[in-house]
Amino acid sequence: MAYHCAPTIKGIKCSNMVAFKISSQESFSAFLQKHDKCLKCNGIKYILLARQKNHALMLFYRPQILARLLRRPLAIEILNSFGYTVKGEIGEDTISSLLKRLKERITQCDGFPHEIGIFLGYPPADVQAFIENKGQNYLYSGFWKVYFNATAQKHLFECYNHCIHNMCARLQAGESLQEVISAA
Repeated sequence: MAYHCAPTIKGIKCSNMVAFKISSQESFSAFLQKHDKCLKCNGIKYILLARQKNHALMLFYRPQILARLLRRPLAIEILNSFGYTVKGEIGEDTISSLLKRLKERITQCDGFPHEIGIFLGYPPADVQAFIENKGQNYLYSGFWKVYFNATAQKHLFECYNHCIHNMCARLQAGESLQEVISAA
């Protein structure tokens, strides 16, 4: 979780997805319960996006950052084109409604719905270009396929990677996940 969510835990990214391999529902529930209070106290929420027999796809997100990014006009246009209802102020109720629709889209699509990038904080122009180019003709590929501002995105990817490596090093040095989250 720390590896995949470090930028969100640190507060420099609105959200991250994690696919958990589940040995038992009890152990997975215990893991979430153990970290629930720490996550919430540090402004991080989570939602189960999809579940298969031995896997769970979770989205960990910071509502305030996500709400700000969901207000971008092109993000709204993209989401509305896929049947989301985005209008007015974007608060927690709206985010919950949008995430519910994202869960539906995940079950309807073969693979991931392309608009998921909006929820992961990708630039809307890159999400739109990915859709239009069917994932081809990009300038750079890192945390997502970049179609615009490659230099700036490479720098952002370096920040994400630094955050990931720093957090993992702290865990390897003996800090608990809760300590790392609380210190972020």
